[in-house]
Amino acid sequence: MFERIKKAFGYDATKTTTRRRAPVSDVKSEDDQMTPAERRALVSTTRNLKRNFTLSAWMIRKHLDFVASHSFQSNTKIKALDEQIEKLVQWWSLKQNFDMAQKHNLHRFIRLGEAARVTDGDFFIWKSRHGYVAGIEGDRINNPSYGRIAGKLTAAQLKDYKRGVKVNAAGRHVSYLLNKRSADGGMLIFDKVMPARDIIQFAYWDRIDQVRGISPLAAGINSMQDTSEGIGYALARAKVSQLFALAMKRAPKDAAGELYGGSYVDEDDETVEDKSTFTVDFGKGPIVLDLSPDDTADFLESKQPSQELQTFLQAVMSLSLKALDIPYSFYDESFTNYSGARQALLLYFQSAKDKQRCVQELLNELTHWRLTLWVLDGIIKLPSGMTVSDIEWEWYPTGMPWIDMAKELIGDTKAVELKVNSRQRITRRAHGTDWRKIEAELKEEQDVIDKDFPEPVVEKPEANNGS
Repeated sequence: MFERIKKAFGYDATKTTTRRRAPVSDVKSEDDQMTPAERRALVSTTRNLKRNFTLSAWMIRKHLDFVASHSFQSNTKIKALDEQIEKLVQWWSLKQNFDMAQKHNLHRFIRLGEAARVTDGDFFIWKSRHGYVAGIEGDRINNPSYGRIAGKLTAAQLKDYKRGVKVNAAGRHVSYLLNKRSADGGMLIFDKVMPARDIIQFAYWDRIDQVRGISPLAAGINSMQDTSEGIGYALARAKVSQLFALAMKRAPKDAAGELYGGSYVDEDDETVEDKSTFTVDFGKGPIVLDLSPDDTADFLESKQPSQELQTFLQAVMSLSLKALDIPYSFYDESFTNYSGARQALLLYFQSAKDKQRCVQELLNELTHWRLTLWVLDGIIKLPSGMTVSDIEWEWYPTGMPWIDMAKELIGDTKAVELKVNSRQRITRRAHGTDWRKIEAELKEEQDVIDKDFPEPVVEKPEANNGS
């Protein structure tokens, strides 16, 4: 009796049945869910999808458009200091002043870093004392084989590292094992130990105790690969179907219209043109078949890809896009109407906010580090009692233009009148800039107009005194 009552309660998801896959009892850390070889395979697969599958490359680019682009504004409320900081950040953003390799400016570097975080799970940034940064792809931080680090790390020291990272008892990163690529790029050779104070790890986290990030594309890899292969097979089948053009039905020895084949010798030893064996040349121009009543000619048509396959591929593609929270209407603009597109955009913005905050956190850390160097070098002289921690600034995302400007502008104007929104928020959302800059530009334009195009002076007619 007790056993029957016990089985009647609990979680059905923990019970094994014949109707679904048996539940698994695997509660390892997220880093232990993959062996180093499996992690390399995952990174290789995501990179290959980006490299060879248009949908994967597009969804990553679209993700970067919304997440990776930010603008800087200093907010110390000291005009001269704000102008100096903004000019220095603008100077630092240039590729020759930002990237140690002098290849990428700040904007492109952050975009490439976010792309690497998406495909690899994490991306590392080395901060040099001279204010330059260097990007390190995630697979270069790893445990090398012992034979390649002899004389640099002992076997006992190597045991303290997991997936190329050493952590303390609290889980804080202490140092990283940096590898360099071999001449042919096929192997990783141990280079040096990098202290965590010089490295920023930019990663996607799913669990609280993760050491290495995991790509958000991992859950959608199978569906993306299946979609890529399915499209390839459908195209191949469509090509094959084009090889079959025309089927002819006729009685033996009967001619199928004016179609000519070879010739044969009849019973009277006379050469007769054979219209029973024929070929049809679908060359340039129209083809006319003059058939007898008993003959038929049908074009063989294979409706490939079928409507069912197209509908299924659309569902799978939509599922794949969800790996980055991208709605299907972004891919197919005709998929929905204005209301549906706007609703999808608003929902996507909610998903993108957290990813934008991660990019802002990275930019803030880089900015604080660079401002500290400027202060230490005496380039920035702060007011008495003010420290770098007292400097306020903001990195804000690039704006999204109005979908229907006439309607949304009316709504935004009403929101400002009701004091439920501000000009600053609206301007940043729509244009990705400070509304005060637009105000200054308008004033400058008006000054030019007043100077170069003054209003004509109209002389009033003299009053008639009745004389």
